[in-house]
Amino acid sequence: MEWAAIAAAATVCGFGLSFATFWLTFGGRIAKSEITASEAKEDAKEANEKATLLSASFSLYREQIAREYIHREVMREVEDRLTAAIERLGDRLDRVLERSDK
Repeated sequence: MEWAAIAAAATVCGFGLSFATFWLTFGGRIAKSEITASEAKEDAKEANEKATLLSASFSLYREQIAREYIHREVMREVEDRLTAAIERLGDRLDRVLERSDK
């Protein structure tokens, strides 16, 4: 065999080895990426479920706060009306006492 044929055979073998190494490495990377993507998909599904639960919980919280806030506002209005009524009674009592002193 001549050196040119040996060099050509070595080049073909080298290329074959390089291609096989590339293909095996590439296949490993693809498999690893698929596993990572599958795990990420599961994590996203879990996060979506948690977000749904938190959304429902927040809705209930908002409703409860709205009910309590409205209740407090009504109580403030009642308190203001009672205070005004007491002040008017005090004014009337003062007028009655002034008239009786005269």
